[in-house]
Parts: sequence; structure tokens; C-alpha cells
Amino acid sequence: MNIEKLKADPRMPKHIAFIVDGNGRWAKKRHLIRSLGHKAGFDNLKQQIEFVETLGIKNLSMFCFSCENWKRPQDEVDYLMDLFNQMLDEFKRDYLDRDIRVIISGDMNDERIPAEVRTKAKEIMALTSHKTGFVINACINYGGRQEILKVANELLKEGAQKVDEKTFEKHLYTADLLPLDFVIRTSGEQRLSNFMTWQSTYSEWYFPKTFWPSFTKKDLIKALKVYMKRDRRFGAIKK
Repeated sequence: MNIEKLKADPRMPKHIAFIVDGNGRWAKKRHLIRSLGHKAGFDNLKQQIEFVETLGIKNLSMFCFSCENWKRPQDEVDYLMDLFNQMLDEFKRDYLDRDIRVIISGDMNDERIPAEVRTKAKEIMALTSHKTGFVINACINYGGRQEILKVANELLKEGAQKVDEKTFEKHLYTADLLPLDFVIRTSGEQRLSNFMTWQSTYSEWYFPKTFWPSFTKKDLIKALKVYMKRDRRFGAIKK
């Protein structure tokens, strides 16, 4: 695996996203409780974040918890919130001394989210807001449709009469991020699931059958090589 050669390739995406799907099924396949699948997925996510930065990719978005995930059993939701609490602690511990910015996309004012998680999310965003290097975008309590409605309501409050794409995008959670190039959804499911609806309009998608906890660095390299072979025309004719 020649990382330096890969990093130097101009076809490498600048912004990728993970839909970290299949944690529960990974656990079930091993006759484990679902929470252990989420823990394994969380541990893998930490490794993948470090690897993505090593590859020179500028932005990484991660779909961690959707607006629809509140429908899950309360004990599972509580466990996931505990993991997010731990994740935010580790972000603060590991990234404050590095040129890494952390963004949390999603409704952090929702009182169903534990107050400690909401406070830590806002704190890490404030503490890293001046960073200009690698950007981690953790999508928690996030939905693409909900984000679009959020923007629309903000524009209405501002008295907007006519809005262009540039103005609209300034109100997205991802306003400071690069365009989303590549989305990887693990587990073999081929749905968008309300993820970054606006941002992914021209993204390339990749659906490996591997469950997220088993998605390795080699699997990511394989996915990136698939992406780099695709012809991205954005509606134009190939020259």
C-alpha cells in the first residue's frame, strides 16, 4: 500500500463521508448484544479517522446518529449517547494540540440529547473553530431534510425574498467544508437514508457489503481506487 503515491494522485477525493452501517448485524452474526457492535463500530471509526487524515483527505463526514434513530429501543439510544460522550472527550483530548477542526452537524439543541453531550459538542466546536487543517464532521441527530428545513426557516427569519445556491449553502452545517466527493455506506444497504441530501447531489456512492466494524483500511483503499476510476462529468459531456 503506497500511501505517498496515493496521496499525490490528483484524483483523490478531498471530502469523503462514511455512513457507518451494520454494527448491530455485525454483533448478531457473532451472537453478541447490539451494544458491543456499536462499541466495535466506534473503535473502528477512531482508526479510520486517523487513517483518512494520513491519506491527506481534507474533510471527513460521519453519519453517527440520524433524526430517525430516536425510534430505536431506549437502552440502545442511551448506549449510543454514552459513546458520543466518550467520543467528544477523546476529540478534546487528542485534537486540541493538532490542526484539526471538529464540526457537529445536527440539532444540538434537542433536549433528548443528554445535556453533557450537548455542552461538549458545542465546546469542541468552539475550541477548534480557528483550525484550518483536517476537518471532522460528526453528524449527530442529523437529517438531510431537516437541515434543508432549518436553512429555509433561517432565511425566512432574515426576510429573504430570493435565494441562490451560494446563499443557501452558507446556512448549511457544512458551510465551511469542501464539496462532498465520495460517500461510503457499509453493510450492503443501498439507500441514502436522509444523509446530506443537498451536499450529495453530485457525490459518488459506494456500497460495500462489509459491516462497518469489519471495514478495514484496505477496504477504504479499495473504495478510493474505485472512486478514482470514475468519470465525474457533473452533467457535462466527456471530452
